[in-house]
Amino acid sequence: MEIIDFYKGELADSFFYRELARREKNPNLKEKLLELSKIESGHAKFWESVLKKYNVPYDSKISTTRLRYLIFLKNLFGISFIINFLEGGEAKAIEDYSKFADQTNDPEIKLKLQDIIEDEKNHEQAFIQMSQEFSSNAEKTKDSIYGMSDGLIEVLAGVAGLTGVLSNNFYVFIGGLIFAISGMISMTIGAFISTRASSQIKGGDNEYSSIRAAANTAFFYFIGAVFPLIPFIFLPKYISLAIAIILALIIDALAASVISISSRGNLRRDVLVSLALISIGILATFLVGEIVHHFLGNII
Repeated sequence: MEIIDFYKGELADSFFYRELARREKNPNLKEKLLELSKIESGHAKFWESVLKKYNVPYDSKISTTRLRYLIFLKNLFGISFIINFLEGGEAKAIEDYSKFADQTNDPEIKLKLQDIIEDEKNHEQAFIQMSQEFSSNAEKTKDSIYGMSDGLIEVLAGVAGLTGVLSNNFYVFIGGLIFAISGMISMTIGAFISTRASSQIKGGDNEYSSIRAAANTAFFYFIGAVFPLIPFIFLPKYISLAIAIILALIIDALAASVISISSRGNLRRDVLVSLALISIGILATFLVGEIVHHFLGNII
């Protein structure tokens, strides 16, 4: 029932804002989040009273798994990237409440919803303002994640193919390292040219910002590339490949989560699609390596 969804949604929002505030070091932001949590709790009590009024059975249990995952991501990457997601949640609440207000014949609910919608609009404006304040940090976070994800996927796909045709795990490591360095150089040059061209189009030529963007790209690409290579230093190649795939899937899930949240996507769907695509890519390159091995044997 829609009212139960509203009730559970407000409870979840209250919990989420409270937990974000509990971990927030910025005193102004912490105070704002606590205020939002209190307001959402008041909204939940209103919907609870409506449920009681119409004798609708309900419980106050909410699933916190997704919310705790979001809090975990916030602890890893900071709150800047999640502000846009919170703004989107408030916009969705305004839309849903407005539709419900048009449909209901209960004058008490209509009247109260006017106040609730006004609260949600204020929350949305607060998050828009925060989004503008944290925009530079949010962009840095996304760029970092993109760089790590690119390095991870490209190098892992490469070593998956090399595993089939190289006899020694250390040779696979060396081959993967060459992939990583060449990819890092390519991405760094691309980031420098792209940033410089963008600044020139906007009417300036900030050499420092172009160099900084290139350096950030190089650093995070290499960080992402190193993860799938580490096991090949110590372990046999097939065990190393299995561990590398597990590490890569974990990191890709984190990267896909940040990208999905930043773009207000469907978190579960976007993560599953990303994991499926990277799995298909790894399997495809591994099969290519095995086919080459079947016809040529180990190269070295």
